[in-house]
Amino acid sequence: MRKSRQFKSLSVISLDEGREIGHIRNLVINPQTSEVAAIIVQRRGLFGEQKVIPYARVVSVGNNALTVQKMANAERITSLPQILGLVKEDVRLKGVRVISEGGAALGHVEEFYVDTTTGKITAFEVSGAPGEGFLKGKAVLPAGEVRTIGKDILIVRNGAEESLTRSEGKLAESMKNLKESTNRLVQKVRDIHIPGEEKEEPSEPATQVPPEPGGAISSGHGTEPEPPQNGQNGSSAAKEAEPPEK
Repeated sequence: MRKSRQFKSLSVISLDEGREIGHIRNLVINPQTSEVAAIIVQRRGLFGEQKVIPYARVVSVGNNALTVQKMANAERITSLPQILGLVKEDVRLKGVRVISEGGAALGHVEEFYVDTTTGKITAFEVSGAPGEGFLKGKAVLPAGEVRTIGKDILIVRNGAEESLTRSEGKLAESMKNLKESTNRLVQKVRDIHIPGEEKEEPSEPATQVPPEPGGAISSGHGTEPEPPQNGQNGSSAAKEAEPPEK
């Protein structure tokens, strides 16, 4: 499946001759069968003419080129009266309004998808504008919901809005739900209390009590010993405590 714009400017190559016929200029739509009936090929050169290749003659569609069996598969449009009639009808899907059978506006077509094997249109990318309908943003509408492809309007069946796949809306909604779920999980982890563990309470700063004259400094954690008086230190005090030698 490929978007219609991805066909534009692809090179058209003949397999038997190994030559480039030209590049794709446009797609010819058959509104009755909801498919790409043919491709219009612009020949190379300053005065290159346009040729038409019925889609049934397409061998393959790649990322860089579309292939046909031989150069003769590209013909003048006057040689293919049925395709000439479709070219004159000039059905351009992009930009047409999307209306339901009941008269409800869904938006307008921005793009459509093509099955590269059969040329069948598989889906439409619908976009809603302010005041154009209930749709906000872009959504994909299956081709099976389309009743009529007109030159100006795409008629869809009643209830087709239920088949819309809101690609952008769902992505944004999923991201929002994921973010909310993550925030809830983080909050639960923070609220978990492990048995045996006590929450650490903030400690109060120690209260300093003014010292009394000639006394020790008192704090909230006990009383510090007074410093030695008269220049005595620990070693001299220890010597006085020893008994006199005989």
